[in-house]
Amino acid sequence: MAFKKYFTLSYDDGVHADKRFLEIINAYGLKCTFNLNSGLMPEEDVSTWYVCRNHIKELYAGHEIATHGHTHPWYNKLSRKEIELDIKTDIDELSRLAGYPVLGHAYPYGAWSDDTLEVFGENGIRYARTVKSTHSFDLPTKQLLLDPTCHHSDPKVFSLLDEFINAEPAESDMLFYLWGHSYEFNKGEEMNSWEHIEKICKMISGKNDIVYCTNMEFFDRNK
Repeated sequence: MAFKKYFTLSYDDGVHADKRFLEIINAYGLKCTFNLNSGLMPEEDVSTWYVCRNHIKELYAGHEIATHGHTHPWYNKLSRKEIELDIKTDIDELSRLAGYPVLGHAYPYGAWSDDTLEVFGENGIRYARTVKSTHSFDLPTKQLLLDPTCHHSDPKVFSLLDEFINAEPAESDMLFYLWGHSYEFNKGEEMNSWEHIEKICKMISGKNDIVYCTNMEFFDRNK
């Protein structure tokens, strides 16, 4: 059995900067999971920050829509009943808007609790991303506590990319999981700029031995 290398992106909040980000990743043939808050997006295109609910199916076509909490809550501060109401609402509304079952997640603020894990499991969430960098390419052992490789502004991002590109998976599949927020590129800082993310995309793209996938496509890889 030949093992493979997988590269995926995970970006949060569903903001207008996603449009420019999508142009970049689409040009480089990359795949991303976009984690949205159904309760914060307007029905019509009137917000200067969030994308319109009715446009997300078209906007994120070819990528994955995942939950990020109906109202972007601190799940570790909610009761079990409040957690269930929030995540069920987000799943239902995003699934209706996307046109397919939305069962991935990224924790707002990286916050969770034992109740969160139980409620998510009971409601069919397949995976849930934290904000804790592993700086490794090991496969996740706990899908509801999915630690990413790193944030795009991590000082080690380019050395990690170089290591991943040159690695040869001998004992298992490998995963490079990059996350962030597209609005961070508007800061114009060295590690939070549009030039920076395009440099990352250019470096990782076009490799015959890397599978470019959404988060859910990675977890469905053996189906």
